[in-house]
Amino acid sequence: MSKPQQNRNELMSVKFARNAKAKLPMSLVVIFLMLFLLRSSEQNIQIFNDNAVVAVAEKVVESKDDIEGESESCLRPRRNSNAAVKSPLKPPFINLGMPKMGSTSLHSYFDCGGYKSVHWKCGKRYCGECIEDAIQAGSSPLSTSKCTKNFGSYAQIDRGPEHLVQVNYLNEIVRGVPNATFILTFRNMTNWYKSMSNFNNLRQRFEAANITGLPRGVGRNVSEFSHFYCEYVKRVREEVAKYPGRHELIEIDIEDPTVGWQMEEAFGTSHTCWGKKNTAKHNDTVISVEELQRRD
Repeated sequence: MSKPQQNRNELMSVKFARNAKAKLPMSLVVIFLMLFLLRSSEQNIQIFNDNAVVAVAEKVVESKDDIEGESESCLRPRRNSNAAVKSPLKPPFINLGMPKMGSTSLHSYFDCGGYKSVHWKCGKRYCGECIEDAIQAGSSPLSTSKCTKNFGSYAQIDRGPEHLVQVNYLNEIVRGVPNATFILTFRNMTNWYKSMSNFNNLRQRFEAANITGLPRGVGRNVSEFSHFYCEYVKRVREEVAKYPGRHELIEIDIEDPTVGWQMEEAFGTSHTCWGKKNTAKHNDTVISVEELQRRD
C-alpha cells in the first residue's frame, strides 16, 4: 500500500471514530426515552385496569339509557332539578340514598339550619327498625310514636345493609309519607365502592345481605354496585313520579363543588352549613354486626 493511501485510510478511521463518539449520546437518549415510555405505558395500563370496570359499567349504563330513550343518566343526578321546584322546600326531608353517600353531611346541614334532624337513630331506636315495624303493621312509615314522629330531617333511615328500608320498602315509604321531600344522593361509583370497602366490613355486609336488586352473593366489584344503584335510581324516579304535586325529589352529587349552593337554592339554608363536621357522638360510632342483628 502506498504512503498516501495509508494516510487516507488512517484519516477515515479517525473521522469514523469521532462520528461514532458524537452519535453515542443521542443513541443513549433514544434508549432512555424508550425505557421511560415503556414504564409509563405499564403504569397507564395498571391505572386503566384499576378503573376500567367502572368506566365500562357507566358507559354500558349510559348506552342502555340512550337505547331506551331516557334523557338522564342513572348514575348522575338530573340537571336543573332544583330549579323546577318551589324553594324553599318544606319538611320532612327524607334521604333515600345509600350508606357512605353523604348522610352525615345531610344531617349536619339540616341540623345547622335549625331542623330537628336524625341520623340512623330515632331516639333510642333505629329509624330503619321503626319504619320497618310500622310498615309491617300496616301503618304509615313514620307513624311510630316517640320514634319517627315530628322530625324535620331523616338523614339516614336504614340500619345498614341488613335493614335497607329505603330499598326494600321504597313503594311503601313514598306512598305512605304525603308531602315529603325526598333526597337522592350520588357520588362517583369507584369512590363509593372504596369508601364502603374501607369502612370496616360494610362492603362484605352488602354482599351477604339479601337486598332488593342486590341478591345475596352479588356486590363483589364496582360494576355490580353500579348496576344495583342504577336500577335503584330508576325505581326512585318512577315511584316519586306516580304522585305529581305530592312530593319533590332533589338529586345531588355530594362530590360536586357547588352542592352547598344547590342545597341553599332548594332548602333555603345557607350553603355554609354544607360540609360542617358532625360532632354528634353516635354518627362517629362504628356499629358492630352483633348490635345490628339485635332487636330491641
